[in-house]
Amino acid sequence: MKRLLLLYFAVSTMGFGLTAQEDIEDKFKTMEDKFEDAFEEEEGDQMTLRFFNAEDGEPVPGAQVIINEIEYETDYEGKVRFPKIGKDGNYPAEFSCEGYISAVYEFEIRALTIFRNRFSVSPILELGSMRIVLDWARRPRDLDAHLMNKGKYHISYRNDQVSSDGTARLDRDDRDGFGPETITINDINEDDNYSYLVFDYSNRGQTNSRSLSKSEAVVRVYIEDRLAKTINIRENDRGTIWKVFTFRDNKFIVFNEIIN
Repeated sequence: MKRLLLLYFAVSTMGFGLTAQEDIEDKFKTMEDKFEDAFEEEEGDQMTLRFFNAEDGEPVPGAQVIINEIEYETDYEGKVRFPKIGKDGNYPAEFSCEGYISAVYEFEIRALTIFRNRFSVSPILELGSMRIVLDWARRPRDLDAHLMNKGKYHISYRNDQVSSDGTARLDRDDRDGFGPETITINDINEDDNYSYLVFDYSNRGQTNSRSLSKSEAVVRVYIEDRLAKTINIRENDRGTIWKVFTFRDNKFIVFNEIIN
């Protein structure tokens, strides 16, 4: 009963501003997941992590996740539930699954609640490949990932979705919150200069907006068989462009700056 009351309250007060472009069922399902997790944390003395395929956004079932030296398996919704951790801090979750890159994902507990509990994990990549994955919270609805290879191409939803030489592509665009938004480079050239940034399309024109910095956005970069870099957005800055990193000569230069 308490869960139903929570869901009713969410539907009646959160104000989705529905338009013809929105998928109402997916919206409700995501919201239901969020409140189901909160209900379990409060009533069941449990916590929840959820894992999704970075290429298509679908849940990843049958994965092994080790938390506090105990192994769990994700269900058909890509989630694991585990005993509530009673101390704030950062904790590792060791993820492995056939066909996916094994990695350790760090989750944060604030006020005895998991701050971010959704992780987009990458299927195995070919040699010489890189995958850049953007996740964020429910708001803003539409963040756009941009990958620029200087002098060659500009990958994003509103530019080229596949490079002219076929080496880079936008795997998944997300316009209703959470992500993932994913770009893959199939053949990294050491001499090329790659730049990656995120644009807050939902708040375009509002240069003083803090919505992007409050989005809980995180970028994860996978190279070949490993998670190579994780970058969490800085909170409470103003602007609509997140300048994240450049990559050249197999080296990252991380900016992590919000600008206009």
